[in-house]
Amino acid sequence: MKKVYKSPEEPSELKQFRLTHPHETWTYFHKHKRKGYRQIKATLIKDQHGLCAYCETAIAMAKVEGQVDDFRVEHFYPKADTEFGKHNYHLDWWNMLGVCHGGSQPDVPEAAERFSARQIDRSCDVLKGNKKLSGRILNPLKIPMTRIWCFSEYDGTMYVDYRSCPKKLVDRAERTIEELNLNAPRLCRMRKALIERLAEQLTDMVAEGTKIETALETLAVAFLAPDMRGMCLPYFSTTRWYLADGAEKLLERYE
Repeated sequence: MKKVYKSPEEPSELKQFRLTHPHETWTYFHKHKRKGYRQIKATLIKDQHGLCAYCETAIAMAKVEGQVDDFRVEHFYPKADTEFGKHNYHLDWWNMLGVCHGGSQPDVPEAAERFSARQIDRSCDVLKGNKKLSGRILNPLKIPMTRIWCFSEYDGTMYVDYRSCPKKLVDRAERTIEELNLNAPRLCRMRKALIERLAEQLTDMVAEGTKIETALETLAVAFLAPDMRGMCLPYFSTTRWYLADGAEKLLERYE
């Protein structure tokens, strides 16, 4: 999970619908306002640089007939908390995040890596469901840019970085990993592969005579900076942790 900077302007189709149907449900909007849904989807993907707001898997679009996008709209505050005549969490732009299917959808692209039939591999909002976790876990829209996570080079396991995570966020950070199952074996496996790739490239650069500080900064640009489409490579926080000061120097430019 990384900081998400959300577009301050609510998508126009959603705003128009919300003003004319203030008590309507997300299900109705999704079913009957396909243009509006596509607009929300595109904006969320753009805001999140193409990454799932929870596990940082890259959002993958369907490429052939029979596939489905590895994408869904998540409502951080449960829609079920909506009371008629009060705040409608269904249509609240600031309550929407773009997430992956959490390993639960067999028809996504790259299904061999993204899908698992094992319940232990489920993650993100698949497990969150309608649980009232807003006060227990971190909201990607409200966390600081400070580094919160660290990882095991051995197996890709995710932990709270107690050295840099603000103390007031430690408990919720720990519960975030647990409640969203961010250490699902599927996710650990892919993070471990990324760490191995970074280690190999770093070793090669240093062996060729590049100073380690320069190598770290070079890799940070290659692995953390958004591409020409504004998309980032998956598992941003893993790369940030591994590249350490090289990553922090790059990220200072964006603050």
